[in-house]
Amino acid sequence: MNRVIISLLALSAIAFAAPAQGPAAYARPLGTKTLYTPGADTDAPIPDGYTAFFINYVGRHGARHATGTNEFSRLDQFLHEAETAGMLLPEGKRLAKMVHIIYEVEKNYPSGTLTEVGEAEQYRIGKDMGDRYPDVVRQPDNCLQIMSTPEIRTVQSAEYFLKGLASPSTCVEHTPDDSVRLRFFSLSPTYKSFEKKGAWRLAQTKLETADSYHTAGLSLLHRLFDSSLTAKLEAGAFETFPTPNAVMTAIYAAAVTAPGLRAELIKAGHKPEDADVFSILSVKEATELAFVDGAKDYFVKGPGLDAAGIQVRVAAPLLADFIQSTDQWLASGKSGADLRFAHAETIAPFAALMGCEGSAISVADPAHYDQVWNCAQVMGYSANIQWIFYRPRDGKGDYLLKVLYNEHAIHLPVVTRQFPYYSWKDVRAYYLQKLHELNADPGRDMFTYLKDLQ
Repeated sequence: MNRVIISLLALSAIAFAAPAQGPAAYARPLGTKTLYTPGADTDAPIPDGYTAFFINYVGRHGARHATGTNEFSRLDQFLHEAETAGMLLPEGKRLAKMVHIIYEVEKNYPSGTLTEVGEAEQYRIGKDMGDRYPDVVRQPDNCLQIMSTPEIRTVQSAEYFLKGLASPSTCVEHTPDDSVRLRFFSLSPTYKSFEKKGAWRLAQTKLETADSYHTAGLSLLHRLFDSSLTAKLEAGAFETFPTPNAVMTAIYAAAVTAPGLRAELIKAGHKPEDADVFSILSVKEATELAFVDGAKDYFVKGPGLDAAGIQVRVAAPLLADFIQSTDQWLASGKSGADLRFAHAETIAPFAALMGCEGSAISVADPAHYDQVWNCAQVMGYSANIQWIFYRPRDGKGDYLLKVLYNEHAIHLPVVTRQFPYYSWKDVRAYYLQKLHELNADPGRDMFTYLKDLQ
């Protein structure tokens, strides 16, 4: 076993097994920055006479560095000036040190690239797939189709996933910069407008002005800053942080970034707990910050207030591609995998459009969205959806499908008598009908679909 693999496996253990640090040891609510926890697939026996032969896959990139350091720079400068002016309380001084450490570490790495933990996440998922389905992806005649968006973090994710997959395939095709199928959210003008000024903003404002959030925010600020600084924040005296909520959002961003930097912090001579912002927050404060932060993702990328809204329908090109590519693989008779590497904005609406359990229910009251949707589970780092296909060895009978979400077998909105295995004929008919109702039948020009989507 070479050094790269040893390093990745060691980091995998750090990423998945490390206990919470600091005096306030509790489960950190990291939202979309939640580090990946691999599932165990399923112990359900494969139906007699069937064998796996094809995997259709889409996954989010692994844990990454910040896509920009401006927010950390502003918070670092704000806290430094406050400390110089003697306006920080002891907990505020602790926070200032932590934010400075995070900022200094992040400055050393290209924006948006994978952290070492993120590399380990992707390696582990690829290794799991190879170990579980060696006849599908680890034979020389297995074919692999690899697709990604142009961002370096998705390209890196494909690279480390393939290292873990360890396939000797001589039939490999790469399709970089696949924006229509994987970055559909960036190509629809109407969706971009919805993202900026949709009706969801009223629901978001309701949560941001709720008494529970306001109370938690004041509790935190009064423990960090003296009364004069808190008063200035509430009066909007700072251009960089015009509201108390803006400071709280920046603090939460620092808190959720640090866990993915464990290896980089250690390399810089720090202990992970030196940057554990969550150790400063009470459970109530952390919960409220995560709740409000995750709400926007639910409204804009998940089922939100309308499970048939544009934020879900925008994912139709990817669902159509899953159907088309599956049809092509089944017709070819080849074994292998279609592997797609994308973003949180890809996974969440795709899961909602599929009707995956835990990802497809809308709410009327935004205050209760967390009862039907968990941001960390739906679209945390390296979140992935796998369609595992089985064919009858004698060539007779229907193909079977098992769907894994984060390597856990899940239910689909289709009837089956042998969960987690579904009749592909039934699943295909269900999704084709859904796509037809959206005017997004497979084979349509999906670029035009996205431009015309209302």
